[in-house]
Amino acid sequence: MFVIGATQKLAKELHQELEEQEQYKDIPKIYQWHANIITVNRRKCLMLMNNGTGLNLTLFGLRKQQFENIENVIKGSLNQLFQLLKVDKGISDHMLEAASEFVFTKTTNRQTLGMMNQVKALVEDAADGLEYEAIDAEEINYITNAELIYGPLKYSTPVETLKNYFEK
Repeated sequence: MFVIGATQKLAKELHQELEEQEQYKDIPKIYQWHANIITVNRRKCLMLMNNGTGLNLTLFGLRKQQFENIENVIKGSLNQLFQLLKVDKGISDHMLEAASEFVFTKTTNRQTLGMMNQVKALVEDAADGLEYEAIDAEEINYITNAELIYGPLKYSTPVETLKNYFEK
C-alpha cells in the first residue's frame, strides 16, 4: 500500500476526502509519499516524492481524465522512472507491487515538502522560456533523482538512497 500525503490543491483535483494520517503512521516510510500539483506553462503537473528516499516523479500536463485514473498513471510512470534510473528489477517489482493500493491522506512530513520545493524550483527553472512541447520530462526526472543531492538524505541522491535502503 502506498500512503500519499496530498496537498489541498491535489485533493480538490482528485475530488476526494483525505483520510487521517494517524491510522497509517506504522506504514514504513518507503511506502509513504507526498504529492502536490504545480503549474508549468499553464498546465497542471503532478509532483510525487517518497518520504523515505526522496525519489521523485514529476508528471507534466495531466488532464482531468488522468486525474480520474491517477493510481494507474502513477504506477505506469513509476515503472518508467525505475527503467530510466536503471533501478534493479527486484526493487522496482517490489515497489510496484506495493503500489497495488493507494490511500490519500493529509500531508505530514515537512522535510519531504521542503525537498519537493527544491524539485519544484528546478522544474520551473528548466521549463523557463521553453514552449510546453520542448520540456524534456525524462531529463528533468533523471536530474532530480540521479544528480540532485539533498541534505536531508545525508547529501546523497534519491536513487542512491533507494538502492541503499534495499541493500540493508
